[in-house]
Amino acid sequence: MIDDIFVINPVAHAYDLSPSNIQPNKYSGPLTDLLLALHLGWQAPGLGMSVAEQSTNWTIDTLAKTLFLESDVDFAAHHTLRLDSYFRDGLCARYKTVEAVTKYPERFVGYVGVDPTMGVEHCIKDMDDQLDEIPDAVGLKLYPAQVDPLRSWRMDDPKIAFPLFERAQERGIRTVAIHKAAPLGPVPMNPYRVDDIDGAADAFPDLSFEIIHAGLAFVTETAWAIGRFPNVYANLEVTSALLVKAPKLFENIMAEFLLWGGPEKIIYSDGCMVFHSQPLLEAFMNFQFSDETCEGMGVEKLTKEDKALILGGNYARIAGLDIEALKAGMKDDEFARERARTGRQAPFSNWRRELADGVA
Repeated sequence: MIDDIFVINPVAHAYDLSPSNIQPNKYSGPLTDLLLALHLGWQAPGLGMSVAEQSTNWTIDTLAKTLFLESDVDFAAHHTLRLDSYFRDGLCARYKTVEAVTKYPERFVGYVGVDPTMGVEHCIKDMDDQLDEIPDAVGLKLYPAQVDPLRSWRMDDPKIAFPLFERAQERGIRTVAIHKAAPLGPVPMNPYRVDDIDGAADAFPDLSFEIIHAGLAFVTETAWAIGRFPNVYANLEVTSALLVKAPKLFENIMAEFLLWGGPEKIIYSDGCMVFHSQPLLEAFMNFQFSDETCEGMGVEKLTKEDKALILGGNYARIAGLDIEALKAGMKDDEFARERARTGRQAPFSNWRRELADGVA
């Protein structure tokens, strides 16, 4: 917790960026370089891991320690990623989500992942297999495009997308997280636009839809989407790193989101371990709109209650999580005991220790 606010990080990753996991095509290298550069260039000063340290198979144990021993994050969601055309295991393998939610059920919920470009029947079987293994998963993670060859799909496609959403809803999935706004390397931008969210949100009012990386592009369109549809949310994964990299840009993005959607429609995240959570959490707690922005953008200063919604309350609502029950479940777990013994540990100290021990 930070300032007595329960913190949920709804996008956490244990990547495999080892060279052997990178697919041999012209798109995979540039995406890998982008991820490595984001970690080094958008990180709080002095915290970044070297390229060699990043170019490994990140483990769930180290992710958990980074989140819960080194930061004030209390709870997280681990996503199974299906960037299979870029990485042999999709970048964040299914077995890692299974490990996270079975080894640390008091700290993680899971998202299953499918690749709609593989066809509806394939995806439904894939989704069912994953949900049979982790039936308490709360989310479905999707990417709008793949490479080698270039191919894409739309969220408002009644033949491709809607059957997936129907099955997800039948199986108890509550939220669909769609990667938008940030193209994955030198690929066409069009699939990463947000104009296809509307049709999905309208057709499935009982599902929530998270626009991941909200605001990195298409800020106004995203703001209008979260303002018009009660089940569409702006997820700040990577966008939150602008608090460190470009704070004025972050302020402008947040102002548009607050103007049209209000604090109830914004979800904090950071994508740990790409970014370390603690500096961003502290920056967000210290963040406030300037008087100039309030006057010029028609927004009010953020209250502590607003920040509590963004840092955990909104996500708990859409994912069906009881924050008081979560607090009780983790009150005396291994992370709580270790934090009581050592205090908050140094950023990325557990990752460095793991690498020194030759685990990754």
